[in-house]
Amino acid sequence: MRLVASFKDPVTRPRAIMWLAVGLFAFAAFFIAVGDIATCTRWFCANMCHKVQDDTILSYEASAHSHISCVTCHEPVNANPVVFLLAKARSLGEIPPTLTNTFELPLNPVSAYGLGEEMPSTQCTQCHGNTRKITPSEGIIIDHKVHEKEGITCTTCHNRCAHNDEAIKLTLPGNKKHKDYMKMDGCFRCHALEGERRAEGECKLCHPAGFELVPETHKVAGWLPKGHADAARESLTEFGMQKVEAEEQIKEGVDEELAVAVEYCSTCHKRSFCTDCHDKLGTALKDAAPAANAPATVDTTTKKK
Repeated sequence: MRLVASFKDPVTRPRAIMWLAVGLFAFAAFFIAVGDIATCTRWFCANMCHKVQDDTILSYEASAHSHISCVTCHEPVNANPVVFLLAKARSLGEIPPTLTNTFELPLNPVSAYGLGEEMPSTQCTQCHGNTRKITPSEGIIIDHKVHEKEGITCTTCHNRCAHNDEAIKLTLPGNKKHKDYMKMDGCFRCHALEGERRAEGECKLCHPAGFELVPETHKVAGWLPKGHADAARESLTEFGMQKVEAEEQIKEGVDEELAVAVEYCSTCHKRSFCTDCHDKLGTALKDAAPAANAPATVDTTTKKK
C-alpha cells in the first residue's frame, strides 16, 4: 500500500518508479540465474524436462558419456550469454508436448543428431581434441581427417555413443531403437564394393592385414546350406524395411546418400559371389526337374552291417 501511495504523490513518484525498476530487475536477474542454473543440471534434464522420455535417459545412463553433463553436448560451444539464453528460449517449445504427453515417437526418428544436423563436430572436439586423442578401435583403420575434409561430422558415424539403445529395454509404447551407424552397414551408406557410391569399400581400406574378416556366425556348424539361407532371408527382409525408411527420411530432407538402405551381405560380398553359385544351382535344378518327377524307386538290396 505504501508503494501505491508513493506513486500517487507527485513528489515521491520518481523515487518509487526507480525502486520498482530496481526490484523488477533484481527479480528478473535472480529468476534467470536460478532458472538457467537449474535447467543445466542433469537432475532437471532427467527428472523434469525429459522424464516423459525415459528411454532417452536410460540409454544415456547406459552409455560411455553417462558422466558428462547433458548441456555439454546439447548447448552451443563457447556461447556468449545471449546465444546461451536464446538456445534456452528455443527449448521452451518442448514444454507443451511434454506437459500434454504428445511428444513424437519414436524419439528423433530420422536421427537428426546422427546426421550432424543438430550436433556439429565442435560439440565433440571441445573434449575429443588435443587433450583426448582420437583413435579407432583395434582392427579398424580410419582416417578421421579425410572424413572431416569430406564434410562427414562426428555424429554422422558416432550417432549412438551418448545414447546406447542396444543396452536397454525400451519402455515407451511405440518407440523403437535407432540404427547404430558404427556397425559395418553404417559405413556402407557411403562406402561400397561396387556401384556408384562415393567411396570404395574394399576390406583392406578399413582393416589391417591379418584381420579376421569372417564373422563368427559363418563358422558355426550348419552354416551351409541352412544357416546362410536363413541369414540371407533375414538380411533381405531388413533391407526391404530400410528402403521404406530411407524413402521417408529423404522426404523429410535427409541427404539421399546418408538415408540409403544397406543390405548386410553386400558389405562383404559382391553380387557375383551369390549369382555365381545360385545361377548354377538354378540351372542344375532345372535340368534335374524331369528326374524329380519320375516315380521313386525302392532299393531292395540288403546292406551289410
